[in-house]
Amino acid sequence: MTEKIDRRQIRTKQLLYQALMSLIEEKGFENVTVTDIANRAEVNRGTFYLHYRDVPDMLHQLKEEVFGFIQNAVRTLNPLEVREYAYKDEPYPKFIAIFEEVGRHAEFLKVMFGPKGDISFAIKVRESIASQIYNKWTPFQQQDIDTKLLIPRDYLIAYMSSANIGILMHWLASGLNYTPYQMAMMMTRIVNHGPIVASGLIDGLTP
Repeated sequence: MTEKIDRRQIRTKQLLYQALMSLIEEKGFENVTVTDIANRAEVNRGTFYLHYRDVPDMLHQLKEEVFGFIQNAVRTLNPLEVREYAYKDEPYPKFIAIFEEVGRHAEFLKVMFGPKGDISFAIKVRESIASQIYNKWTPFQQQDIDTKLLIPRDYLIAYMSSANIGILMHWLASGLNYTPYQMAMMMTRIVNHGPIVASGLIDGLTP
């Protein structure tokens, strides 16, 4: 009996989730009500309140769950490791893992990153990437790395994190038209060689 109830609850939450996603795309998060979600999911309002306090609580829970998965993948990133794979013209494995994770949550992320979604969520993901890049560079502070950089570190990190989130958003908006492997290969080339060389417009891909 418990298993049947659990399956029913999972099914109900999935219906509520799908209803919320479609409604946000149609009218924007701020305009979605509990009644809207219940009607779209074909459940009563009482069923909604068994799982969530209100619409913001529902979205918060979903964002925290998805962000947790993405953050776990991002934590493994080390930009200093990319060079090794770029010179072999192979995708950095940790980039593959991130694109696979994003692909698993594509429906939610596409809505959140879309024009009627929640821009604060994209900023949160970008800040997580920026924090990881900064943390991997921390050991080099002892070597006075800032005096050797041609671009101030904060601007460099801002560029790298924003470029990463931009590529993720474009991939989602394009309907995942490339595989995680292909996307990771693109990212590996861009991170290591820079966008101009990686584009192939000028020669410079040889070590």
